[in-house]
Amino acid sequence: MKNFFIYTFGCKVNQYETQLIREQFIQNGYTYVNFIEEADLVIINSCTVTDQSDRQCNSLISKLLSKNIKIILTGCYAKISNKKILKEFPSVTVIQKNDLLKNITQTIKSFDNHSRAFIKIQDGCNSFCSYCIVPYARNIMWSKPIQDIINEISFLLDNGYTEIVLTGIHLGKYETGIANLLKQIFSVINKDFRIRLSSIEMNEIDNNLIELMKNEPLRLCNHLHISLQSGSDNVLKQMNRKYTVDDFHKTLNNLKNNVKDIALTTDIICGFPNETENDFNDTYKFLNENKFSRLHVFPYSNRKGTKAYEMKQITDQSEINQRVSKLLELDKILRNEFYSKFIGNTRKAVALRGNQALTDNYLTIKNIRHQKGIFDVVIN
Repeated sequence: MKNFFIYTFGCKVNQYETQLIREQFIQNGYTYVNFIEEADLVIINSCTVTDQSDRQCNSLISKLLSKNIKIILTGCYAKISNKKILKEFPSVTVIQKNDLLKNITQTIKSFDNHSRAFIKIQDGCNSFCSYCIVPYARNIMWSKPIQDIINEISFLLDNGYTEIVLTGIHLGKYETGIANLLKQIFSVINKDFRIRLSSIEMNEIDNNLIELMKNEPLRLCNHLHISLQSGSDNVLKQMNRKYTVDDFHKTLNNLKNNVKDIALTTDIICGFPNETENDFNDTYKFLNENKFSRLHVFPYSNRKGTKAYEMKQITDQSEINQRVSKLLELDKILRNEFYSKFIGNTRKAVALRGNQALTDNYLTIKNIRHQKGIFDVVIN
């Protein structure tokens, strides 16, 4: 049994850790195959951020077991629900991710099937938002040493990657501060490349970071993903989010006033237990008025073990679905508005698969002839 395949659920951190697991197994004599049907062993790197991700993982396990394929399950779902999983699927090997990675160095040699490379620089979250299970699954705070990050970026640049995405479970908790880390990277590595931050919390965006984005437009992508979750102060308080709507608005204005053409994307949860119609309308208004360039919209997922699990749900599922639909329609409008602002302009981009390119400010451009490195594209 030497052919293996890895199926990854969830975030960019999971994608990064999948690459580490892949390299570990190859070093131990296994052969990676590109199709799950060719595998004797399937490693599932799981996510548990929503109940849907749990169900999807269970469905995949059932499908694989029906084909007598050996399964190793790791990741956040494996940590949170290991007893439940073993009761339902006793033949599955459940391994904590730290155990699976303990014999491999924390440096990625390649980022298979990607044109951009992710680097995990941070792990763990201690914010304990009332709806979120992640702090229970990833409760150890960790920051990768700066020199290790610099070495890893240099290695990836030497292997042809020109956009590096820094990622973490709570990226803004990096121990020296993100701006200080970026300054050290830029002072040491003098190559043609750029860095994108995967996500950051509003109250971790300081003047140092904004000034750096303003002064380094070629090396630091002018795009930030900042999770809002709700545009209602009432809901934010119940979520244990540590900012107000006004705080968020001021930060957005500061970014827009200082960073030219910046793309601002966000996450929104619809149907939090105490979200009223007025709360939702406030959210819709805030998103529309602040002109985000892209929205990631999620229906509320009730996670056992979180504080929100005990809250009374005041909105039925059909109304939650309607709210999700309204925000998805708004997302289309906002994306088109943002894209239209740049038609006819030239932006810096990197190649994606399928004859596409990604600009510095997070626009996906289609029908692009594949090019290496960072190149100019005309928005049309």
